[in-house]
Amino acid sequence: MIRAVRVLLAGVLTAAVLTVAGPAGADPGPITWGGCPPGTAAGERCGTIGAPLDHARPGGPRIRVGVSKVAASGTKAEYQGILMVNFGGPGAAGVGSMGALAGGLPERLRRAYDLIGFDLRGRGTSTRVECTDPETFGRSPRPDPAMPGSRAAHLAATRAFADGCRRSAGDLLPHLTTRDIARDLDLVRAAFGADRISILGYSYGSYLGAVYGQLFPNRVHRMLLDSLVDPTEVWYGTGFLQARGFDARRHDWAAWTAERTDRFHLGDSTAAVLAGWDRLRGQLAEHPAGGVFGGVELDQYTLGKLYTDRNWASLSGALADYASGDPTALIAGRKPATADEVNFESVFQTVACADAPFPADEAVLERDMAVFRARHGALGAAIAAPGACLYLQTNTAPPTRIDGAGLPGVLLVQSVGDPATPYEGALRMHAALPSSRLLTVRGNGNHGHYLVEGSCVDDRGTAYLVEGTLPATDVECTGPASADSDPRRSPVPHPRR
Repeated sequence: MIRAVRVLLAGVLTAAVLTVAGPAGADPGPITWGGCPPGTAAGERCGTIGAPLDHARPGGPRIRVGVSKVAASGTKAEYQGILMVNFGGPGAAGVGSMGALAGGLPERLRRAYDLIGFDLRGRGTSTRVECTDPETFGRSPRPDPAMPGSRAAHLAATRAFADGCRRSAGDLLPHLTTRDIARDLDLVRAAFGADRISILGYSYGSYLGAVYGQLFPNRVHRMLLDSLVDPTEVWYGTGFLQARGFDARRHDWAAWTAERTDRFHLGDSTAAVLAGWDRLRGQLAEHPAGGVFGGVELDQYTLGKLYTDRNWASLSGALADYASGDPTALIAGRKPATADEVNFESVFQTVACADAPFPADEAVLERDMAVFRARHGALGAAIAAPGACLYLQTNTAPPTRIDGAGLPGVLLVQSVGDPATPYEGALRMHAALPSSRLLTVRGNGNHGHYLVEGSCVDDRGTAYLVEGTLPATDVECTGPASADSDPRRSPVPHPRR
């Protein structure tokens, strides 16, 4: 889960397995197959299963959980079982994404696994939570909570969003923890008739995988976790790590831009580019571009672009255009909100509010914004800004403690400079999973590496998932250096807010 931006060794599982472990305390029933979301690629089959609203009361009210499948293309001898893919969030779409993903996978991985899509409870084709409507959600410019004159408006909008969550799905909200989602995932495993499951989890998906492994270690075949959430900082403390991470990454972007001053004209030093960003933000806050793109919009736009250096040229180019009098590229970033974006944000917020306690005192968050702004500028204040959890504490139980007991070997992938899931948090995930090996990516700070960053990571990740080959020790790769663009299209959608 990312506060700042809205936006896994065991023996081979083969088709010869005859005994299927049942889910803990519940029966998902048969998969009800039906239509897929619009735009789903050919070859993906979509459906739903049933799950308890409250896993502690398996005989109580039921909800719907969306699933999908792209069948393995290989032989029976090549078959490794089912691979559940989670792209992060919480809230990135699963159902409707597997067909497109399949087209970009290494052939031997594609032959080995059925790809399983899975929509978190509250999201997509599952029983949904909708905390607001697209028109309200997309209204801009948004008030700046770090400024005393607009703080009340921000808090009023935040409270209205929280109230909308209660109206939409009040019964569901306390049961949106990652523990509940992991238990849903075990029902998915059982519904597909698998004794064990393999997991490819990015960002929030790394935390979901770790929680699933904690609850059901004997049901894990393999887990590859990429861009690792700190399991000891769920979720309030994550912001403190991210504020430092995004500030450092903004400096990296500024240095890259300064080296290209003849192209962007935003300054010939890191300090000059950063000062120019601050100056442009002040102008946008005072006079929003097109009446819709203000200071808060620039914060979120910049945070989104810092996830990967493949986006740095578009960030610098849009700012250069604005500085020269053309705000078109910035304004284009404020497209009308969609129902899918509302649903994503609703799940993003409500899972965080259910997973672990947040401060429920406005004064605490006001203090945080002041501290973060002083240390890390406007982006730091944006990360500390109050969200729905200020008014939506639906579950105050502590998050799941991760110790990795009973897990087979796990492969972890993390870049040193990742701002969204900083490296120190990845080291804590590594320590919490004693059977894990950490593949550290140096040379860039991008978020999401397997199937994105090249052969050094991809070859090791695929060898692990297909053959179970886990490095004997922790290893390192050098990622591609920051470049103006990368013609390859990543199959990993970066989380957004």
